[in-house]
Amino acid sequence: MLMLSVVIVFLFFTLLGMPLYFSFGLAASFACLAGNLPLEIIAQRLLIGMDSFVLLAIPGFVLVGNIMSQGGISRRIVDFCNSLIGHFKGGLSMVTVLTGMVMGGISGSAIADTAAVGTVLIPSMEENNYPKGFSSAIVGTAGPLGNIIPPSIPMIVYSMTAGLGVFELFLAGYIPGVMIGFSLMVLCYFISKRKGYGPPSTFRFSWNRLILTFKRSILAILTPLIIVGGIVGGVFTATEAAMIGVVYSLIVAIFVYKEITWSQLPRILLESAKMTGKLVIIIAAASVFSYISIMEGVPELLKDFILGISSNKYVILLILNLILLLTGLIIDILVATIILVPILIPLQYAMGINPLHIAMIFVLNMSIGLLTPPVGYSLFVSAEIAKIPMEETAFNAIPIVLTMIGILFLINIFPQLSLFVPSLVR
Repeated sequence: MLMLSVVIVFLFFTLLGMPLYFSFGLAASFACLAGNLPLEIIAQRLLIGMDSFVLLAIPGFVLVGNIMSQGGISRRIVDFCNSLIGHFKGGLSMVTVLTGMVMGGISGSAIADTAAVGTVLIPSMEENNYPKGFSSAIVGTAGPLGNIIPPSIPMIVYSMTAGLGVFELFLAGYIPGVMIGFSLMVLCYFISKRKGYGPPSTFRFSWNRLILTFKRSILAILTPLIIVGGIVGGVFTATEAAMIGVVYSLIVAIFVYKEITWSQLPRILLESAKMTGKLVIIIAAASVFSYISIMEGVPELLKDFILGISSNKYVILLILNLILLLTGLIIDILVATIILVPILIPLQYAMGINPLHIAMIFVLNMSIGLLTPPVGYSLFVSAEIAKIPMEETAFNAIPIVLTMIGILFLINIFPQLSLFVPSLVR
């Protein structure tokens, strides 16, 4: 009963327009007063929520994303992807998805990836006869792909919350991420062909152009290989990989591409610090909320409720997916990770489901939320870049969301799609 009152208080303050961390703090204060708990718990859990070595990777990956966006790295990746598949019908929309997949292997930040891809590609797509609504919806896919394809900030937070290895979580995301990416490229092809999007005559494939753009972008393409390859190879941890990515991208952007000057660096650092501060304070405040829910026995209550409906594994997975999809509509993925993952752990053990499989189901469900209002951060960012109403972008994103749900269905039915790559490394 107490937890229900706490949730109502949280929703009340959130609907008033308060920042999430204020809503969490006020709801936690109410819980302590109503449940005769010492208020010192709030301060303690705030510190504990931020006291994690793994979380140090977040500012690094956010900074890499900003350097990539402003240092010419993202533009060179776009040029290479365009020379590779731009000659297909709807090629530029397919380039957008492919670029999002490559970007996802660099920054791990959904907002940074969407902004980097959108700034370069939305104007180009508009010039090539793509409607703004369709363009912004396709650009929005960079956000979910950035969450699924490693490195991924939500996976880092998930590993901290669930006690799983970041390394294994990263590996589990490869096949789902690639499946979603290629499915969206096929979707772009058929939509563009059916509706006549793109220029009347696309340019032809050219080996010379491909080799030229590859040479120009080789240092940019090496960025995800260095970051993820170092983690997979056991050379460094995810936190160390983020810092190495910062140093490498700075060297490339300043000394090789020469598109960032020393005078621009303080502004980039300040923007990254602001974004990191928002993420970390939300994680800390959500950890207080999560602690109170655990103390009130919510994980066990949810487990008993779901298992009381059915003992069939696939029925339970269906219920779980519906809950997560609805949660993704209204709650940010990082907040949901801190609050829901401790609740999912008893359920996964009761059902005998591999923790990595549940992790991928969770990340995919919540990533779909980036393309669905009212939260839909990727929709907001891409719509803002395209200068169109968010509702127009959301309408054009419906086929994309349905495609992602189709891949989510396959991931649920065939666990090996998530577990195959981690099993190879073991």
